[in-house]
Amino acid sequence: MRSSSKAEQQESSKSLLDIHLAANILGVSKSWIRRHITELPAIRVGRFVRFDAELLSEQLRAKIEIGKPLKPERTDMFFRYQRGFVYQKGRKAKVWYGIFREDVRNAEGQIERRQRKIRLGTLEELPSKSAARKRLSELLKSAPPKMEMSFRELAERWEKAEGSTMKATTLHHYKNALRAYVVPRFGERKITEINREDIQNFLAEKARKYSESTLRSMRVVLGLTLGWATNCSWLEKNPCSRVKLPKRTGGRRVTRTVLTAEQVNAIAEKLKEPYATLALFLAATGLRIGEALAIKWTDFRGNVLHVTRRIYEGDVDAVKSKRSERKLPIDPILIARMEKLGEGEWVFRSKTGTPMNQGNALKRHVRPAAEKLGISLGGWHDFRHTLSTKLRRSGVHPKVVSDILGHKKVNLAMDVYDRTDVEDFVLPLAVVFNELLPKCYPERSAAISQH
Repeated sequence: MRSSSKAEQQESSKSLLDIHLAANILGVSKSWIRRHITELPAIRVGRFVRFDAELLSEQLRAKIEIGKPLKPERTDMFFRYQRGFVYQKGRKAKVWYGIFREDVRNAEGQIERRQRKIRLGTLEELPSKSAARKRLSELLKSAPPKMEMSFRELAERWEKAEGSTMKATTLHHYKNALRAYVVPRFGERKITEINREDIQNFLAEKARKYSESTLRSMRVVLGLTLGWATNCSWLEKNPCSRVKLPKRTGGRRVTRTVLTAEQVNAIAEKLKEPYATLALFLAATGLRIGEALAIKWTDFRGNVLHVTRRIYEGDVDAVKSKRSERKLPIDPILIARMEKLGEGEWVFRSKTGTPMNQGNALKRHVRPAAEKLGISLGGWHDFRHTLSTKLRRSGVHPKVVSDILGHKKVNLAMDVYDRTDVEDFVLPLAVVFNELLPKCYPERSAAISQH
């Protein structure tokens, strides 16, 4: 009888599960089992709790069949109740500090809890321990989980995720700005520790040495990376949003010159070919230098040029944007002059037949010729600025000017490229003067009316 009873007990114990096995079957934690023990087929065996395997399986199956599965395992709570601890520190000036456990999200998205100390205020600001506790409580309620990620890691992840959405040249420009300026300053800083003041001070410091365009590149790439972190919910808001550039900047400032027709022709006469024709071509079409050097004879349909590519840092690439792809009519006289440059795949080419190097052409030929004539030439873009200004003065519609230059926005030509000078002010002010004092200068009134 004893042996039979013992065998029955062993057989019965095989069908009973402990908490660990029951948790594995249900796919939950042991603490979840303990919390829901009243809902499960539990059996008390002395001071232990066991679960009938068959009943547990049937109960689980029945609940799933009728659409009422057991409650899932609890997820991480980003906000939890805690009071923290407050204390005073300091001999002469007493200061309240608080200690609490902070939720920190790592790069894998997991939540870790770490102890943190924070300054709450002076004894004058918080005269009692109750006031200090209240301040700490307010901070705990408003503090979301922080992201434990350095700016260097953010920049790498941003480049990997967003780089494929950009043109290679654009991404290359941003990577250079990150490598040269931003990462050396913010690389090891946690992104949650970077605030607006840090960015503003960074730009103010760099403004002593660098130009406005370089500062703008720093701000843009900071805004892009930190904005991406905000979109990924790693930051509550982008600290770079609406940050202004310093008014005073150092570095080399390029001064653009609006050339007259006489100056353009004088520069061309001083140059040898193909540089002379290139200067005339740029002044007549307003193409970017990279677009002009990337022109092939196959891009022409009669006298219409189809601009589809550019050369950037020695590499052939697509044009800057979709709006930069355009068709322009070229004067037959200019085309005839270009044909005299000789046969080859590229219109403006070196002696070896490859596209001309824009840096060498500017430094060794075009700029020295302008200097001999006493003309201040900022660079290739001066020819583009010249065309934009002349079209505006001729009364060409801004939309037409924008499409000729291949701009994304219509007002870009007026805001960036177009330049005004005293000549632009003479006629408008003379008209006003004539209306105010027409009797004083009747001959001038008649001349303005005829004009």
